[in-house]
Amino acid sequence: MKFFDEEKLKDISLTNNNIYVLLDFDRTITSYDSLDTWAVAGMAADSGCNEQINNLYNIYRPIETDYSISYEEKYNAMEKWYSSCMDLYFKYNLSKYRLKEAVKSSNLVFRSGAKEFLKYTYDNNIPVVILSAGIGSVIEEFLKEKECYFENIYLISNTFIYNENGNAFKLKNSLIHTMNKNIEGHLNGRWEKEFTKRKYKILFGDTIEDIYMISKEKKENSIKIAFLDKDLDNLSKYKENFDIVLTDKESSFDVAREIMKF
Repeated sequence: MKFFDEEKLKDISLTNNNIYVLLDFDRTITSYDSLDTWAVAGMAADSGCNEQINNLYNIYRPIETDYSISYEEKYNAMEKWYSSCMDLYFKYNLSKYRLKEAVKSSNLVFRSGAKEFLKYTYDNNIPVVILSAGIGSVIEEFLKEKECYFENIYLISNTFIYNENGNAFKLKNSLIHTMNKNIEGHLNGRWEKEFTKRKYKILFGDTIEDIYMISKEKKENSIKIAFLDKDLDNLSKYKENFDIVLTDKESSFDVAREIMKF
């Protein structure tokens, strides 16, 4: 099912020169039942890593999707979860040489219409930022393998630095998790210029925290689209925070193409 804020959308006129796209990755660009980038990264580490990654997922994922707990409690939990995963990757020698094969052999799958949507933005010269709390090294390899890591895409995520043996030992940037994803401070050069001058932002995510990818003052001129594939008990909360909510597990990027006809 689709839930639209008709009142807001009817007054917005989009062109390829006045929009900017912000995308989450796991369960947004990828499908509901796709493996996530954390599990794929674990496949590039020594045996035992993914079992512990999965154990942490089972503990913290319910907290991530629980909107009854306080912001501070959830923030602290996400910080602990993501930091613990990073420690496991470093402990179990995640290898850049094994990462490529892990991406190729994994069940990492585009959401329906996502690849075509990325090509559409490239053909129409629309800047795209993928801002993900997942593993940037996996995302980059996946997009390259699928031949859609286009020049209009800018990736902000948790990306590894490797030692002389090709093993990950630290991050290129500060840790990005569910509760601290924000585009501010990550853009520079032409990306910051394009973001500032383009009036409308189209944001895609699968958690309510994804709306914080852009600052409060820019939300008025944004179209926020959510994929709510399960946990429909949260539907009313999603409708409060997003302009379009797609609730079917087979939800695709076709709705974005519908509102971007120019």
